[in-house]
Amino acid sequence: MKILLFHTYNRGYLSRFFHELAAKLKQEGHEVISFTWKNSKSERIIDGVKVIVKKKKGYLVNYRNVYTIIKRERPEVILSNFSYVNPALLFGKLFQVKKNMVWFHSLNAQMESSKFQVFIKKQFLKLADTVIANSFITKGELHKDYAVPDFKLTALPFWSTISKQEMQPTDLKFTARKDVIKIGCPGRMASHKNQNVVIEALSAINKTYNYDFYLYFAGSGEELNNLETKVAKENLIDKVTFLDHLSSNDMIAFYNAMDVIILPSLHEAFGLVFIEAISLGKPLIVSSQFGALSFIDHEKYQIEKITFNPESISDLEEKLILHFKNESLTPKEIKKMYSDNFNKNVVFESFYKLISD
Repeated sequence: MKILLFHTYNRGYLSRFFHELAAKLKQEGHEVISFTWKNSKSERIIDGVKVIVKKKKGYLVNYRNVYTIIKRERPEVILSNFSYVNPALLFGKLFQVKKNMVWFHSLNAQMESSKFQVFIKKQFLKLADTVIANSFITKGELHKDYAVPDFKLTALPFWSTISKQEMQPTDLKFTARKDVIKIGCPGRMASHKNQNVVIEALSAINKTYNYDFYLYFAGSGEELNNLETKVAKENLIDKVTFLDHLSSNDMIAFYNAMDVIILPSLHEAFGLVFIEAISLGKPLIVSSQFGALSFIDHEKYQIEKITFNPESISDLEEKLILHFKNESLTPKEIKKMYSDNFNKNVVFESFYKLISD
């Protein structure tokens, strides 16, 4: 079977997920091609997968490149995501591709989609044979807002490749004091990422308790200046560092150095940072709005110890105090949560069944 994947090919963990998926399909005996737009042009074989890179240009040229690759390769299966979806669905239908699939990643609130954009996407999604949602939250939105019928929908999680990555030397520096609790908050500086609640909760703790902590933000974005102002207002300048955007290698160093990770987003279709953290067995506190949580049995696992209402400062404060008192989930329990619910082989088998049926 010839399989054509459209996804952004870079050093990010989502790209690594799709490359590993492609490599596993190759190991199963299939011919696999990955197509991506970048600032350059190339074609090479990586782990048995043909990776075709075309220079990203304007709308019409990009669509023509997708048309050309589908016409040339004549795949039996197409899997697309993000900005590749519309042209891949359109030209896949034109060339009568046997199975034209989409892996849908984002919620309307994250994309800030207008009614017109939702309408256009709805028309293209009608061309899909299968739409994979990265969480049950996304699946529900696809059915409700995009009118994708249930029989076309399935929910599958990502797995994380971060634990396999070999760490290179890094220039990152963190406090060496063992009595200081190091708190990490990774993510783009945007209003829906909700970093404000972390500052406010730690400010309240700082005024009431004697816990010695240091907060590290990792990321950049339009809210950076506001967050820096907030830190100054709450008198936390000597307890907070903004690290800017980190490379994938530096992110491993970041995770390893932190005592607890906080993920406070108001909404996340999935939340790749969540499974990165738990795959490393990293203690964390995560917003209850992360779609990845929908794959976890809340009765079997003590999710309530690590989740909080992202609109409640006091709820986050309570969960932080649980961690400070060593009453939260242990690294061993967190790692088991990952292995039981985001097992690579189980996810791959589910995906393989979808392309084989």
